[in-house]
Amino acid sequence: MQRHVSLMQTRERRTHSTVRLPYSLYEGRIPELYADVPAHWHEEFELNLVCGGAGLFLLEGERFPAAPGDVFLIPQNTLHAAYAADGGSLRFEALVFHPALLGADNGDRSAEDCLLPLMRGELRCPRRLAAADPAAAEARLCAGRALQSAQENSARADLLVKSELLRLFYLVCAGAPLGKARAEGADGALIRAALTYMAENYAEPLRIDALAARCNLSRSYFMLCFRRATGMSAMEHLTRLRLRAACEALRGSGDRVSDIAAACGFNNLSNFNRQFKRLVGCSPLAFRRSAQSVPQS
Repeated sequence: MQRHVSLMQTRERRTHSTVRLPYSLYEGRIPELYADVPAHWHEEFELNLVCGGAGLFLLEGERFPAAPGDVFLIPQNTLHAAYAADGGSLRFEALVFHPALLGADNGDRSAEDCLLPLMRGELRCPRRLAAADPAAAEARLCAGRALQSAQENSARADLLVKSELLRLFYLVCAGAPLGKARAEGADGALIRAALTYMAENYAEPLRIDALAARCNLSRSYFMLCFRRATGMSAMEHLTRLRLRAACEALRGSGDRVSDIAAACGFNNLSNFNRQFKRLVGCSPLAFRRSAQSVPQS
């Protein structure tokens, strides 16, 4: 049986953009489609609009509550994750785009002094535009219109995507004092080698000592850094990676649950069922029935 590889790698291998279409649009539905979005990063900027439910976004170890109407701005190469509230659900739309979409490589002063530094996280900007914050209302409207235009998926609509994103960044620049941003979370930088290895080898038996060695850290310091960067232990993160892969396999194949559990790294079916129910909120078979009936966006 082929190993089921999760679509969400720690450093994503998927292509979000091309020269002709430098963005991708995604819909997150937790736990309808998968247990959560584990800690990962990619080279594109990401814009998220929370549509329903409640949960938590984790950005370089900093926790942000997520509620309908909230907008999250995630710079390039930022370690981030998303989780639903315990026993609940979280729905959001994500626009992942390359800076080239906005002409950030043109070399003019707006690109050099504003766009590129903001997208790279080199200048300070709000990570969360809260729905309850009236000062950010116009910026949230821009984010919503950019996402709505991206859904049209046409060359003409791309003009609106660009214009709304440019206005969003104009408002961010105008509404927040610019200065050097906080450097990348040291904890996240220290453990990235382990995160990548775990994403690519989640189905294998993994031990804390070996993961710590990959980062050239002691066992105790590795565990401390990991928890501060991701909000959970390394073993809990590994369990979530395995469950996300299992969700994708349950939704996309007719393989037996026991085979899927084994292929995703669970040697004990009872433990798999228990962990699945704990994090997804239902049994694997119930998830399969529900997920296969949900239209894919």
